[in-house]
Amino acid sequence: MTTPYIDIRNLNKKFSQHPVLNQLNLTIQSGEIVAILGENGAGKTTLLNILLGLLPADSGDVRLFGQPVSALQQSMALRANLGVMLQQASLPGNLTVLEHLQLFSCYYPDPRPLPELIQSCGLNDIVQQRFASLSGGQKQAVLFALAIIGKPVLLFLDEPTVGLDVAARQAFWQQIRQAKADGISVILTTHYLEEADQLASRILVLKNGRFIADGSPATLKAFSQTRQISCSTRLSQQLISSWPEVQLVVQLAAQLAAQQDNPAAQLLQIHSSQPEQTLRRLLALDEQLTDLTVSSVSLEQAFLHLTNSKEHSA
Repeated sequence: MTTPYIDIRNLNKKFSQHPVLNQLNLTIQSGEIVAILGENGAGKTTLLNILLGLLPADSGDVRLFGQPVSALQQSMALRANLGVMLQQASLPGNLTVLEHLQLFSCYYPDPRPLPELIQSCGLNDIVQQRFASLSGGQKQAVLFALAIIGKPVLLFLDEPTVGLDVAARQAFWQQIRQAKADGISVILTTHYLEEADQLASRILVLKNGRFIADGSPATLKAFSQTRQISCSTRLSQQLISSWPEVQLVVQLAAQLAAQQDNPAAQLLQIHSSQPEQTLRRLLALDEQLTDLTVSSVSLEQAFLHLTNSKEHSA
């Protein structure tokens, strides 16, 4: 059986007697892009710091490539397997991009050739610029290049696109996809649900120190029983909202009603935890119901359902 890249058993961590990670278990194999989602304070960064040997666990067993995480302090070979881009990372601003790349390449026995790295990370136009003069997206591109310069097989990215504009974020996503194509496994923490949906082959949802969900984006969407029903109906939002299985009712486009045969109709989007029951009610109470569609919820809606679920809070 292949040794997992990460193997965590019964991990516990407290701060001032407040449990942050509680009997946490996790196994990650090669070839995965794993996104760890959770609200602020859920323990995402704490988990990464423990995996990197930057923070001791209170109890439990944490292994990287079959070795205790404590071996990182003594084993250069083990450290060379890892690439790291932390949220609070910074570099001396007076050095150029090329000088930073040259410096970091000296830390590894077999670094990636700099011309190849500069090309693949899109740094050609900024290699002679000082780090302090770069935009936020350019700085993240440099930090990413430094994280993969040592040819890691496992890459840790902690909130890597926070503060980036849409174009810079999408450019960074492409870098992560290329890393995956190059055979690098990626552990990604993010607040951006679209980011997890676009990149991850597996998503973990962390709440109260434990993983409450683990699966592909499609699996997590399906895990939430909520379905999204869109329809044009004469029934009022107040009436539909009163049904016990209905979680949310939104009027999408009231102006469309005037274009329909029935001017009393309105186009609604309904979130229901029991869509079959809601559909039966709609069809029974509105014989002129039209434009009916039923679809799965978005990853964002599934995430909110999971993190707000009382069932998982215990």
